[in-house]
Amino acid sequence: MGLKVLLTCSPYFNHIYTPPLQLAYLKAYLQQDKEITVKALDLEVFFYHSDLICGNSLLYWEYIYNRVHPCDDESIIMLDQAVNRILSEKPDVVCFSIAHSNISFTRYIARQIKKAAPDIYIIYGGRYFCVRKPWRFWIKELHKDFFEADCIIKNEGEAALMEIAAVLKKRIKPVLCKGATLRKGNEIIDGGDRCLIENIDTIPFPDFSDFKKENYLADYIRIIFSRGCAGRCVYCVENDTMGSFRTRSPGNIIDEITLRIADGYRKFQITDLAVNLRARDLSEICRAIIKKRFDIEFIFSEFRHSPDLTRDVFKLMRKAGFKTICFGTESGSQTILDKMAKGVRVATMGRNFRDAHSAGLNVISYIMVGFPGETEDTFLETMEMIGRNKNFIDGITAINATEICAGSLMHDNIKSYDINTETLFRYPDVWESGSRDNCIRWRAGLVERLHRYIEDTGIPMVDFIGNGNPEIPEIAKKITSVSRYKKINSARAGIKTTKSLSDYSASLRLSRKPVYFPGTKSILFFLDIVNAGSKAWEWNDRDWIKVGCRIFNEHCGDGSPVKELRKELPHSVKKNEKFQILFRVDCDLLPEGKYELKFDMINELQFWFEDLGSPSLKETIDISQKEL
Repeated sequence: MGLKVLLTCSPYFNHIYTPPLQLAYLKAYLQQDKEITVKALDLEVFFYHSDLICGNSLLYWEYIYNRVHPCDDESIIMLDQAVNRILSEKPDVVCFSIAHSNISFTRYIARQIKKAAPDIYIIYGGRYFCVRKPWRFWIKELHKDFFEADCIIKNEGEAALMEIAAVLKKRIKPVLCKGATLRKGNEIIDGGDRCLIENIDTIPFPDFSDFKKENYLADYIRIIFSRGCAGRCVYCVENDTMGSFRTRSPGNIIDEITLRIADGYRKFQITDLAVNLRARDLSEICRAIIKKRFDIEFIFSEFRHSPDLTRDVFKLMRKAGFKTICFGTESGSQTILDKMAKGVRVATMGRNFRDAHSAGLNVISYIMVGFPGETEDTFLETMEMIGRNKNFIDGITAINATEICAGSLMHDNIKSYDINTETLFRYPDVWESGSRDNCIRWRAGLVERLHRYIEDTGIPMVDFIGNGNPEIPEIAKKITSVSRYKKINSARAGIKTTKSLSDYSASLRLSRKPVYFPGTKSILFFLDIVNAGSKAWEWNDRDWIKVGCRIFNEHCGDGSPVKELRKELPHSVKKNEKFQILFRVDCDLLPEGKYELKFDMINELQFWFEDLGSPSLKETIDISQKEL
């Protein structure tokens, strides 16, 4: 009889820079059955060119960052258009790939589809429903409330989706499927867990044929070398979501790379949780690439610190085309690393940083602060570790305050941590230690302090906005030690300067009205900035120019800002050059009241341009309401 299946993902999910890998995998797997017609539709592209975003990549990326995506009036116009686009395909089945960032939009679209065409079979799957084994019973409970979904596929999706499609093509609704929950009237049938596809070489290569290259903003394609993770970091919810750790054979990976080269791609983003979990396989892949003389780049990949990563391995990787690697470092304190179950020594981290950098790789790192058990001493150990390795770390991709995620290994054993359980699993994550010393304000303070220290050492925060990969700005190294950092910070206020307005002057204005994210205390300001002085703005031994924002409480009598924010320059800015900056102001931690925001340029550690007579841009916000 045949079956027409539409695979899709709603906005705020994939990133507009490259096609969605998960849809390409599902399409390739399903169309092994010649009686199933499969089309993949990327609603992210549809959304990007809608009247809501209008192709503005800065605004688009900030929508991605926003964790609360309600179906407001503006969004509903776009979502209704997406519903009509899906219905125009006349599918028998619509499958949605869902993450936490697009769940509200997906549910709205699916409900409208059910209203317009009740016979269309709706299937949910994706990361939202990838849950570690002890907590998979949640999916059945979720499904009871997700009345628009006929089926929810848990964790790895290909085999379960194929089984369901094989039943549906006979015009029969499935009543039981391992790896899925099915709706039968008002009842939800849980099929339990499904055996994994043990040999993932048997999975067909992703089929990207429904995605036009010109619809995406970058020139790379995604690839995976493995599924799952051998690590057991206690804060992580992903180390069991795809089941046991399984790798593709080096030959299978090389065959896919060969295919992508024939498709016109030479840049790859590896999306494994950690590429180097089998260092021997990684080395074999690199040697094969070198032997075949592929002219390719692996522009980004994530790594786990390991003693198996020797200098020779890094050199081999660089020769094979690896460019930028990111370590999940998290902490520089051995005490905290052990609590996290990272399984790595601080000394190993230092060797990895040094050896990777000396091999010519761009080295970046994730950092996490405020883990249960964090103290001022362990926090300073992290600062010291970063300072020791500052010459080998090219960028920091994120400094995150620890969040305790439902379904993590920490959740499994929550009583073994000093946590007030009544504060768990809220938004924002306001968990507190039993003593309340470790609270959201304290963790936010650690993040801000570490940001300032990292800026002062000269290690940049990397930017993903350019093409969805970390872009590392070229800046001068500044500070070498925590002690010097403390001295400079104590001298920040009241610095006098002989610089003149003719040298350093700026024109700042809003290019459009601020964007308020409903459900949050987050505001986006779009600034047009012109260098109106006689000197270029750049990073060098003399200048350290940034865009800054000072937030003043109107009831604060001493005139001191309650908070300061910074944004890096996108590049060196010449005299009379104009550029745009998107400034996000998160007000979650500010007390209710009215505030004046002053946007201005700053020569860090020296002066604000306003000090020389250049006018700042002033805006007023009122956060007296629960929601802006």
